[in-house]
Amino acid sequence: MRVLFTTNPGVGHLNPMLPLAHALQQAGHSLAFASAAAFGPTIEAHGFRCFAAGLDWLQSQLEHYFPETSTMSLEELSAWFISDLFADLAAQYMVPDLLAICHEWQPDLIVRNDFEFGGYIAAECLGIPHATLSISFFLPIATLEPLIGDQLAFLRSSHGLAPYPALDRLYHYAYLASGPLRCQEQIIPTMHAIQPQTMIKQSANQLPTWVTQLGDRPTVYASMGTVFNRTADIFPTILAALRDEPINLILTIGRNQDPAQFGPQPAHIHIEQFIPQDLLFPYCDLFITHTSFHTMMSAFKCGLPLLMLPISADEPVCALRGLELGIGRIIKRPKQFDQFFDDSIPELSPTAVRTAVHELLHNPSYRQNAQQLQAEIRALPELESAVALLTKLAAEKQPQRAH
Repeated sequence: MRVLFTTNPGVGHLNPMLPLAHALQQAGHSLAFASAAAFGPTIEAHGFRCFAAGLDWLQSQLEHYFPETSTMSLEELSAWFISDLFADLAAQYMVPDLLAICHEWQPDLIVRNDFEFGGYIAAECLGIPHATLSISFFLPIATLEPLIGDQLAFLRSSHGLAPYPALDRLYHYAYLASGPLRCQEQIIPTMHAIQPQTMIKQSANQLPTWVTQLGDRPTVYASMGTVFNRTADIFPTILAALRDEPINLILTIGRNQDPAQFGPQPAHIHIEQFIPQDLLFPYCDLFITHTSFHTMMSAFKCGLPLLMLPISADEPVCALRGLELGIGRIIKRPKQFDQFFDDSIPELSPTAVRTAVHELLHNPSYRQNAQQLQAEIRALPELESAVALLTKLAAEKQPQRAH
C-alpha cells in the first residue's frame, strides 16, 4: 500500500512519527511525507520522500516566519499555535497541496499526527481512510471544539464538506495512542495502544566516557529540549538549586548554546550541548524536563520519575497527566498557565527545585509508580501490530474499533 504521512515542520512533530514510518517501509509499503518545503531536507535525511506542501515555515525559526510571535508570552504562544496556526493558517495552505499530491501519488491511507489538520480534511474530501498517530496525550473532541471547531468548520465548507459537526470524524478510522490507555483522559472506540518508540539510534551518538564513571551518588538529568532551551531562567535556577547537593547533575542545553556561558562548575556537575537521551536515561535517577509528550514517554520506558517544568504548547496538559499518574512533581514558571495550575503548584525558584528534587529522590512512591508504568509499556504491542492495523484499515476502509 501507499501511505502518506502529514506533519507540521518541527522535529518534535516528526520524530515520534519516524519509527512507524520506518516499520511500514521495512514491511514493504511505499511511504512518503508531506510537509513544508523548508522541512523537506530534514525528512529526506531519514530516508523518506517528502512532498512540499502547505505554508513554507520552520518551527525552529518561528520568529523569522511569524514576527508577531516575538512579542507573545509563552502562554499566548501556546494558544496561537493550535488555534491560529495549526488548525487555521497552516491547514488552509496544506489542504490544496495535499489534494494535488493525492491525485498524483494515489495514497491508500493518510497518517497524520494530533496537530496536523490538513491531512484530515484532504482525506475526507477524497474518501481516503485516515489514521492519527499520537504525539501528545489524547485531546478529546470536547477539549478541541472551542479551540479549533470554527476553524475546521470553515475549512470543511471551503472544500465542499458539511461544516458541522467539524470534528466528529477526526478520529473516525483509527487513533494510535503511544503508551497505556490509562494515561489518556478519554478512551474512544478506535483508540489502539502501542508501545512508545524512541528515535532510531544514529551510529555517531555515543555516551561521554564520564557517564559510566559517575559513582554512587543519585544522578539528576535536566533538559529543556530543542525549542525552548534558551528560556533564560531555567538552567541558572537548576544550577543554583542543586550545585551544593550530594548528587551528580547533568544538563544538556542544546547545540545552539555554549556550556562555558554558565561558568566553572564543580566536578559533580556536567554541562553538555547534547547527549542521546535513550543512552543516558539508564544511568539516571530523576529527569527534569519541559514535559513534551515524546520525551515523557521515553522517560516512562526507563521507569524514571520526573520533575516537570512545562514551558509551552501541550506541556501543561502533559504535566498534569504526569501528576495524576503519580510519577512526578510540577513547578510552574511565574505568572504562567494559571488556568491549569492552582496555588499548590510552586513557582520556579532554587528552593522549589531543591525541595522537589529531595522529595522525588527520597519518596519511593514516585519511582515505584514510574516502574509500574514502565512494566505496562513493555507489555504493549510493538510496531508490527500498528503496521497490521493500518494495512487492514487501508484494505477495508472501515473504522478499526478496539473498544
